[in-house]
Amino acid sequence: MTATASSFLDVARRPRWIGALLAALAVAAIFAALGQWQIGRAVEQGQADERDTETPVALASVAEPQEPLLSVAGGRIVEAEAAIDPASFLTIVGRDQDGVSGAWLTARAITDAGDSLAVAIGWAPTRGEAEAAAADVDLGPRMLVGRYMPSESPTVTDFEGDTTEAMSVGDLINRWPGFEGDVYAGYVILDEAPTDLAPIVSLPPQQQTQLNWLNVFYAIEWVAFAIFAFYLWFRLVQDAREREREAAEDAAAATADEPSTT
Repeated sequence: MTATASSFLDVARRPRWIGALLAALAVAAIFAALGQWQIGRAVEQGQADERDTETPVALASVAEPQEPLLSVAGGRIVEAEAAIDPASFLTIVGRDQDGVSGAWLTARAITDAGDSLAVAIGWAPTRGEAEAAAADVDLGPRMLVGRYMPSESPTVTDFEGDTTEAMSVGDLINRWPGFEGDVYAGYVILDEAPTDLAPIVSLPPQQQTQLNWLNVFYAIEWVAFAIFAFYLWFRLVQDAREREREAAEDAAAATADEPSTT
């Protein structure tokens, strides 16, 4: 007599394994929800900078003297009522504009609150031209408008030579004669330049979205766990089916070995 093995579907439809399937579904749903949360975190952390950086705002509304430059202020167009200190003109060399190396004319602006602000006034092809243009700068007081940028790190030549290559606020305040009081951590690239200078090209912050790939990797892991929950259920049902088949085959073999009676 040959034993008929139960099919996978026959075993899976039993109450025990239906309950196990429901448990696997619940576990998979939890894992899927965690994966979706991780994807949401990856997109949220990688969202592009959608601030309105091009509408001028008061400098005092986004930055304070003697305080670090915050992300809300970096790259924004700001405005401040200020006067240029005529004794503070300095040139910054090695500044590229449209692929051409030149020099910036910079100065110390003193706001109506008495605070100091480094400003980049304009660009010229040579240091001499930048220095000569200082005579045409409107000293104010007037409304200065431009892009607020983080201070740069000084270079070796800033310390060793007569030239300055970095728009470093910390280095500039050591070169401004008679400097005292509070100073803003960043500097402003002015929108308008004197006749003999070209306006400095300043681009808005890049609006670029980058996913947080660590969160994406975690999301993939949760999806893998959800799939594994179903595979575990399948494997348990299949093992139960194989055990039943083996038991049936052993029982059939034992029956066949029994001596027949006549």
